[in-house]
Amino acid sequence: MLQMGRIFVGLAFWNIVLFGVTIWLGVTHHSAHWQHQAMGVLTGIYTCLTHSIVLMHFMGSGKAIKEAVETYSLPVDYARRTRKFKARTSGLATLSCVLTIIAVWVGGAKDVGLSKGMAHAWLAYATVAFNLYSFWVEYGVIQENTQMIREIDAKIAGQTS
Repeated sequence: MLQMGRIFVGLAFWNIVLFGVTIWLGVTHHSAHWQHQAMGVLTGIYTCLTHSIVLMHFMGSGKAIKEAVETYSLPVDYARRTRKFKARTSGLATLSCVLTIIAVWVGGAKDVGLSKGMAHAWLAYATVAFNLYSFWVEYGVIQENTQMIREIDAKIAGQTS
């Protein structure tokens, strides 16, 4: 759990690279049309994976913190704080996934002629911006969670010494 900050930075970095490549392929048309579509689907899947990992991290660390509070008679404030961390990230992560899926779907609709104009492009730009904001918030909360886990570990080590 203490390495999640590093893991998340790696996931977010590659997600940003995928966003950039997908947008570049869509805007510049320097490739065959299918390449933008394939990158869009890959980027959508990877984005949902990144946010799902964040959700799973907070579910797992929340359960572990709750068990540590009960087992070692630690202040219940730790359990309350972990619920707040989960609340601050779960809505953003979920909405980021939903927006990403919609952007990919509208891109597919544009490809087969069901969507006209710049709807897909503007939705994709807004989705990328929202995902970047979500990454920023998620990283901050992951850092706070990691610091709290270190505090808990220190208290447990002090009790068992």
